[in-house]
Amino acid sequence: MKKIAPTTQQLYCPSCGAPAVSEICPYCGTATGLNTAEADMEYPVLDCKEATLSFWTVWFPMIFAVAFGVPGIIMLLIAIVGFGEGILLLVGGPFLLVGIVATVLVIRTLSRYMKVKTKGKNIQATVYGYMDDELLINNMPAQIVKLLVQTPNGPRFILYQLGNTKKPYGINDNIDIMVYKNYFMICKNKETVEW
Repeated sequence: MKKIAPTTQQLYCPSCGAPAVSEICPYCGTATGLNTAEADMEYPVLDCKEATLSFWTVWFPMIFAVAFGVPGIIMLLIAIVGFGEGILLLVGGPFLLVGIVATVLVIRTLSRYMKVKTKGKNIQATVYGYMDDELLINNMPAQIVKLLVQTPNGPRFILYQLGNTKKPYGINDNIDIMVYKNYFMICKNKETVEW
């Protein structure tokens, strides 16, 4: 029986020829083409909690908050006033619980967003690459962008969940982000054109 040796092909920087261990060459700053999932984590990874407002972070849980919370409150009120059976108390409880959990998720997201907007600091981050998230959208994995930020303790990576399947930034692009404690938000860069 013949053993097949695993083929590990070493990638090199297309610009300076150095071995590629990360998405961006540490010697010349050129994108190496190395897949982010295979790259070494050269620096520690910070805990990243995204502070973004989107359909999935605000409106989707809000739909559950209203759709389950309002009927749950109505059923509990009817049971408490005495017009209904005790069964309404048992049925209304889970409805109310789902509504409360969904409301807490919305409040938590809005609280993170407001903290970053009011107390956050603008910093620059360098895009190192993308990884597939466990979240699937239309059978496509959502993307996580790997960002390098400079902290008082040295360079650190953050893995920011984009919540969609797009890769909006190029490798080695500098983008503006806002940070407050471990809450991060990518700033929408407004393009200005002078005529």
